[in-house]
Amino acid sequence: MKTKRIEELMAGMKSFGKESYHKSELLSEMFALQQEIVELTFNGKHASTADLKIWDVERHLEQLNEDCGHVADEEFQKFQEGSKAFCNLIKAEISGNRGEYKAFKALEYIRSQNRVFKNVELSDGDVRTELDAVVVTPKCLTIVEVKNTSKNIFIDEGGNYYRTGEFLKWDCNIAEKMSVKENLLRKALEIAGFGHLQIRSIVVFTNNRIEVQNKYRQIRTCFVGQLAYIIDDYRLEDIISMEEMDQIQNAVKAAECKETYPLYFDVQQYKADFANLMTTLETAMSKKNEIDVEVVEEKVQNAQKLSKVTFVAALKSVFSSRQFRNAGSTAAAVAIAVGSGIITSNSISKVGF
Repeated sequence: MKTKRIEELMAGMKSFGKESYHKSELLSEMFALQQEIVELTFNGKHASTADLKIWDVERHLEQLNEDCGHVADEEFQKFQEGSKAFCNLIKAEISGNRGEYKAFKALEYIRSQNRVFKNVELSDGDVRTELDAVVVTPKCLTIVEVKNTSKNIFIDEGGNYYRTGEFLKWDCNIAEKMSVKENLLRKALEIAGFGHLQIRSIVVFTNNRIEVQNKYRQIRTCFVGQLAYIIDDYRLEDIISMEEMDQIQNAVKAAECKETYPLYFDVQQYKADFANLMTTLETAMSKKNEIDVEVVEEKVQNAQKLSKVTFVAALKSVFSSRQFRNAGSTAAAVAIAVGSGIITSNSISKVGF
């Protein structure tokens, strides 16, 4: 029976049905999975109107587990760990999209004639990279790397990129990362005869409330409000004509390779952990309700042996008991059915029930 219920819950989650996804597909699939889990946890109509999230599911299932005497502690821990990783993925996608939107809007303020290529995906064998933006003006060709972070940033002399706080947390070597982007872009340009062009790199931060300390001279850093002005002020030796801009754009488009990738987060395991937790809690709640109904029946039957006034007081105690509240409509039907055979509604009202 438990296996069948787990299979039913798994079948109710249709999202992430493919083995690999393009970056542009990820966020919508994540939101779809979140909504499926919410609807399987709560009443479908309530879930669709309440804008509930994964953390609402966590709190609800944690409370159910507590009410059932912690019968699913291990299952809940697995689901909680998976939920943390899944929510972090959602946050990262949202943060990245917001950061790119701010940077792309800033690029609209470039005064020079320009061409802007967004989210350019390039590869060379097993080496793959995405350039957030490539900007071509008559005087410059620039790679723009967008960072949307709430942490202060330190870049050392070797290009190591750290998030700062109480401790330095290494994120990547930004020098190596930007070098890969530049090499793949240059390879694409060489095919069209533009391999000689000088390429500049800018790392732009969209949160101007943070502090950025950059000791790596080969890469320029700035905040989003400065981006357009810096690109306009670049003065390189080569003059790029409008015709050449179009040729560069065509060369970059021809080199692009938008492929799908498997998600490194194990979605199927996360679905299975949720289904297992739900099934365990549903089974425990069903058994608990049966026990509470039996307790209510026993209390009502004991109350039948009392006088009418005393019986009403006892019945009121039954209705306010924890077992009655937990057992729900089944217990109510039992109590009312038994009670109605002993005392009329008129006599109940006379004693203020």
